[in-house]
Amino acid sequence: MTSMQLKPEIDLPAFLKAIQKCAGDVFFETAQGDRLDLKSILSQFVFTAAVAARLSEAPGQICCDGQDLPLLRDFLMA
Repeated sequence: MTSMQLKPEIDLPAFLKAIQKCAGDVFFETAQGDRLDLKSILSQFVFTAAVAARLSEAPGQICCDGQDLPLLRDFLMA
């Protein structure tokens, strides 16, 4: 799995749509080790609330399979 941080300002609906196109799982992992499966609708609600509250600026990573990285690259910091 590849882990990268989100860019500060992303198009959240476009990001969530790109996740649905991924073949493998995509997770948001917090610094505390919590993992949200971003293909889950419930986890997407929690993730969206965190982004809206700017909690996503806290250390956290998007983890995905390397094969899915091209689909998410525009939303991730290099």
